[in-house]
Amino acid sequence: MTGSGIKIAIVDTGITPGLREFSGRIDPASADMAGARGLVDTSGHGTFMTSVAAAARDGSGIHGIAYGATIVSLNFSNPGNCTSLANCTVLSAALIASIDAAIAAKVRVINLSFVIDESYDLFLDAVRRAAAAGIVIVISAGNNDAGGQEPLRMARAFAEAAPGWVIIAGGHDAAGNFDYTHANRAGSGPSASWYLTALSQGVAMIAPDGRVVTYSGTSPAAAAISGAVALVAEARPKLTGMQIVSLLLANATDAGAAGRDPVFGNGILNLAKVFAALPPQ
Repeated sequence: MTGSGIKIAIVDTGITPGLREFSGRIDPASADMAGARGLVDTSGHGTFMTSVAAAARDGSGIHGIAYGATIVSLNFSNPGNCTSLANCTVLSAALIASIDAAIAAKVRVINLSFVIDESYDLFLDAVRRAAAAGIVIVISAGNNDAGGQEPLRMARAFAEAAPGWVIIAGGHDAAGNFDYTHANRAGSGPSASWYLTALSQGVAMIAPDGRVVTYSGTSPAAAAISGAVALVAEARPKLTGMQIVSLLLANATDAGAAGRDPVFGNGILNLAKVFAALPPQ
């Protein structure tokens, strides 16, 4: 499986369209949702995350989880204040517009490698619209923010607004240990039911200039899980988004305390187990 024929919406800071990693796979629905900049990435974050989810398998550098997927890049960064990875803000209205644009583009998964410790009813209404359209949303848990004992409020609110359609992405290191530096824990509230970890420490990815770099955080963990959603959607097109979410969570590698726990939640993403558990065509 490569993700071929599946659309992934990367709601982020844009994309560097000239990279061969994305050649021929950037959907025409891709757009600047906050201005008139065209397809650019003045921060680099959007390009990084797109590469984790969907960089080409071209024999050079790295490849994304769903390296054949179609990319819908939706830029919700503030045109007046997004000049670097360290200096970039985003716009609430553009986030809502991006979710609605993803719905219109008929994506199967929306990747949101972004989270804040607040949420608003208008955000949640947009998440519910996406779920009603059959779309999975993957959102970062947070990078050890606000004490790190549970996902930040936006992630929790999204999961509770559309239960079964949202995955909260936490993180682990290369050895499978919980990434206490770069990940908020699952917590003990309702949203722990939808918490899943992926690699978040020293993740290799493609920079806007085409170099392979490493970056840590729950941002790339979310992008990896979004790529996994695309692979399952390609393998079993008739599965609903909720069924795909259930497969990913139910077939995670258990970690930490036995069963679902307040650190790892459902555990570590395990695509081999997921594919072994797929129902017949």
